[in-house]
Amino acid sequence: MSTDETRAVSRPPEAQRAEAECVPRAHRLALAEVAVGLPAAAWGMRRRSVGWAAVGAVLMVHGVLELSYETVFPRD
Repeated sequence: MSTDETRAVSRPPEAQRAEAECVPRAHRLALAEVAVGLPAAAWGMRRRSVGWAAVGAVLMVHGVLELSYETVFPRD
């Protein structure tokens, strides 16, 4: 058994659950930013409003960067 498996077995279920919930919360926030940014950018493009298009683009880029962070910098 590796040390990671030993640690997971020795921890109480509440600790495992609390640790596992940290990452999905960030992913949900990132997905929400992308989900809000897409219609905002579309609204800006339709209305030819640079402000709404910029807000939508910033939200989408920030959400995508948050989603890719775990891939670029994996946990130990």
